[in-house]
Amino acid sequence: MSSLPSDFDLNAAWFRKAQGDLKAFMEAFAVRLEGAIPGRVAVERQKDGLFAKTSHATRISVEAHDHHYVLELQKGRLAAHRSKSVRGVTLSTEPMDVPAWLAALYSDIQVLAEHAGAAQNVLHDFLMS
Repeated sequence: MSSLPSDFDLNAAWFRKAQGDLKAFMEAFAVRLEGAIPGRVAVERQKDGLFAKTSHATRISVEAHDHHYVLELQKGRLAAHRSKSVRGVTLSTEPMDVPAWLAALYSDIQVLAEHAGAAQNVLHDFLMS
């Protein structure tokens, strides 16, 4: 019998490592979003234990343009969805795969940045004229 690990063992080990990293990923992602787009991000955190001083992000909500993005850590798995809103009324909600959710969020953040840059340019031109 060989002492080398099988493909199954290696894949199972990678899966366990990825699952353990989800809490760290969520917390790092939450901190980065809160710093990058303040006022548009809400983070829900849960204590790591009854007497623990540490906590981790369990839900990240982002308001971007006319979409509301939510990423949740539920029972050791990531769940993502995006809602379309008009004037505060939610018209539709769609579950998304995490990579597609991240790509859509990135696209909407680019739109926000372009609008903010254009507004800043107009304000600068107005004040300097």
